[in-house]
Amino acid sequence: MGKVLVTGGNGHLGKYVVDVLLEKGFKTAVLTTRTNISDEREIEFFTGDLIENHGLKAAAAGVEVIIHCASNPQNFNEADIAGTKNLLNAIDRNSIKHFIYISIVGIDKSDYPYYQGKLEVENAIAKSNIPFTIARTTQFHDLVLNMIKTLDQSTDKDAITIPSGLRFQSVAVQEVAEMLVGIALESPSGRRADFGGPEIFRFEEMVKTYLEVIQSDKKIQLEEPLDIRHQLFTTGINLCPDASFGKELWKEYLIAILSAK
Repeated sequence: MGKVLVTGGNGHLGKYVVDVLLEKGFKTAVLTTRTNISDEREIEFFTGDLIENHGLKAAAAGVEVIIHCASNPQNFNEADIAGTKNLLNAIDRNSIKHFIYISIVGIDKSDYPYYQGKLEVENAIAKSNIPFTIARTTQFHDLVLNMIKTLDQSTDKDAITIPSGLRFQSVAVQEVAEMLVGIALESPSGRRADFGGPEIFRFEEMVKTYLEVIQSDKKIQLEEPLDIRHQLFTTGINLCPDASFGKELWKEYLIAILSAK
């Protein structure tokens, strides 16, 4: 296979995708807004900007596969929607064989603005006449842990107050990276089956496990979810019970990540 370009290759998911590509011997390139990157591995870096629409043609020239991981929930109109359209327009149609996009389970069932933005990106890719695969996954373990840590730090020392009714089927980011690289070896398949974590938990169960792992005796207090994102996770649209392909369990992840601190 020829060159693979990763957008968002320095981001949380993208860096794992790059690692897997290199491990498997792919010729790997990364599109980044950063300059003067020091990396001793065999990576070709291209400085460019999806929003500003510069450096994209140079990065995409001669590329056979693009794994599009770049995203910005705080500025999705420009970074995700406009940025992806800029990228699609810059692609070398003579060389591209597969455009792979990472998306989120349930985005077609919610009016949450970021989800609607991701859905618009999916539609733009599908209409681009470029061979593509769209892979939707559930939330990463890291997202749930960061939510818990934020709530833990914002409440009193004797208790942690959390929104009630939330459920997650979180998955390891490394497993998603491996899945995306696996897709690069396959033929384009449009929107493929969802990819979810191995377990579905109520949020309070996940917080309880977190407190056990860090050996905290804090009590858990529940409150009505008021944040729009918290409310989203009460609907169940973020779950895919029939697609529990992930392997790393929530407690295993916590023990590994928290004991490494």
